[in-house]
Amino acid sequence: MDKIDIKPKRKNIPKSVRFEVFKRDSFKCQYCGNSAPEVVLHVDHIKAVSKGGQNDIFNLITACQPCNAGKSDNALDENTALKKEKRQLDDLQERRDQIEMMMHWREGLRDIKEEVAQRLEDYWNEMTPGFSITDTGKVSIKKLSLKYSIDQITSAMDTAFEQYFKIGDDGKFTAESVAAGFAKLGGIIRNKTEFENDPELKELHYIKGIMRNRYYLDSVNQHGMRLLQEGRKSGIPVSEMRNYSKSLNSWTDFRKKMEDEISTRTNTNFSLF
Repeated sequence: MDKIDIKPKRKNIPKSVRFEVFKRDSFKCQYCGNSAPEVVLHVDHIKAVSKGGQNDIFNLITACQPCNAGKSDNALDENTALKKEKRQLDDLQERRDQIEMMMHWREGLRDIKEEVAQRLEDYWNEMTPGFSITDTGKVSIKKLSLKYSIDQITSAMDTAFEQYFKIGDDGKFTAESVAAGFAKLGGIIRNKTEFENDPELKELHYIKGIMRNRYYLDSVNQHGMRLLQEGRKSGIPVSEMRNYSKSLNSWTDFRKKMEDEISTRTNTNFSLF
């Protein structure tokens, strides 16, 4: 008896599975990067059905119509006009279906973002009994949640609590200190990120704090960090700059010492102003 080659029967991929594949691949063709609705997307088999591939989500990938067809066009004969029109109508419906899927996906992402913002608001409110975040503050929370992770924001809230909150005569946190802490959240996150990428930068901020406490001048706030950065760039050890900040008695003396050191090390005539 002759052997009969039976090809696996292709099963339609359910719409729910297609939606999950599209979401996983961010509605982008994984071959060329084009995305819906500019192109019609298909769900392609990584391992072909003819070779035993299944409709398992791990065997499926998002591909645009040209990529899925191998980027080849087959000439149409004179009897295929109706088929062509039917295919165009099917493509149109597919675009509509994919736009609807994308909208559901976006709505789901929006709901998650709203929930994250609400959880962060609740976390702050638990730390500040008797206070509530204003509408402007809620907008700020949402903006932070779009830019930073939950862990980064809650960690910044903890830091604000430790560094800025003050207790008044009535035994409660003062409104001014709570407002100050909230206003510093973005800066706290940025500083922590910078410190992680540049551990020595934290020491420079510490030196600037020493000078601010000793010299009481706006010039320290305005120009202190720039002078320290220029000093580090020229090769002055951070420990040496820290010693200058503790031993020199005025901002003028500190600035003059740093300018001389930078000029000597860079062989230039460096001046802060």
